[in-house]
Amino acid sequence: MIFKGINNQSVEFRITNYQFPEITNCEYDSNWLLVYLKVKSDCGNWQTVDPSLLVGDLKDIKDWFEKLSNNIETDSDSLVFMEPNLEFVLTKMNLEEKHIRIIFDLEYRPQSADDDKDYFVDCVFNNSELKLIVKELEKQVEQYPRRAI
Repeated sequence: MIFKGINNQSVEFRITNYQFPEITNCEYDSNWLLVYLKVKSDCGNWQTVDPSLLVGDLKDIKDWFEKLSNNIETDSDSLVFMEPNLEFVLTKMNLEEKHIRIIFDLEYRPQSADDDKDYFVDCVFNNSELKLIVKELEKQVEQYPRRAI
């Protein structure tokens, strides 16, 4: 799926597999996901794959966007994860539009990243666009269910 940012920026976000597809009986190792990102931004262009989200994190992302698409207040204005490589921040919200900043850190920054620079893409979504994002995320959640519960 592609998050379309302002100024023709974009973030392609896709789960490519479990980090350890052969391990199905360990609560954590069984549920780490390989996340592919292709970023085109005012901060630069890069792509990366890193195992920085758990299956539960993917569902949390889907649930967060779903609440936003239905104008329901979220528990937090930001989504952060155990591996702090990716963050979604709600910067502005009204009934018609949600402004979201996707922040990249550590392994999700370009290889030539400057430690003093922030890497992010700002997006503005209407509720219909958010519902499409939710549908795409639902597909990924279904494709990569929690294992070894």
